[in-house]
Amino acid sequence: MNLELDHVFVFIEPDGPEPARLAALGFQENFRRSHPGQGTSNICYFFDNAYLELLFVVDAAEARAPAVAQTRLAERACWRDNGASPIGVALRGYGPEAPLPFDTWNYETPFRPRGRPVLPVATFSDDPAQPFVFGSPGNTRPDQWTDDRKSERQTALGVGEMLHVEIVLPEAVEPAAELCALAAQSFLAVSSGPAPGVTLTLSRNAEAPLRLCLPDCRLL
Repeated sequence: MNLELDHVFVFIEPDGPEPARLAALGFQENFRRSHPGQGTSNICYFFDNAYLELLFVVDAAEARAPAVAQTRLAERACWRDNGASPIGVALRGYGPEAPLPFDTWNYETPFRPRGRPVLPVATFSDDPAQPFVFGSPGNTRPDQWTDDRKSERQTALGVGEMLHVEIVLPEAVEPAAELCALAAQSFLAVSSGPAPGVTLTLSRNAEAPLRLCLPDCRLL
């Protein structure tokens, strides 16, 4: 199996300060999309091999509807109040001959993404304290996309690839065994800290990589 990182999402408030903070750091917003029936919308930042998705709830009733409830997205959106993880990690490079290396259930997304409307979701993510880990509906890197709207990425900042993802769980949360096994992949690690979050290591042209800490949007 050649699993690859496809994208990382972080839940924010609908009018949260994160987009402005990222803009102040030089990151360029590339794309926005709504998810009818799931009750969420996003703001995306594309890198050469993966992308960052800021995700937020716009319709709480849709986010809690039976078709969506097992995802626990509604709880994850309220992570500051209930201790849930606001972090999601999507993987690509799987298929019928190379399934994901953990038990999954099939989430049929109400907004019906093109090509693969049923997403395999890690069963350990049924616990909202764990990150939401799932198979991506996409199979290609952003630098291979042909959609003109998604071609710019973060080249103006001199940032190329998302090299590594460090998921931070609160110290009281024990990481799922399957998550620890997945962390054997070169692009993923799990650590503990005072609050949930994620740190992205980003390559730069002829310079030391950047480390972006989310959701507080600061460089380490």
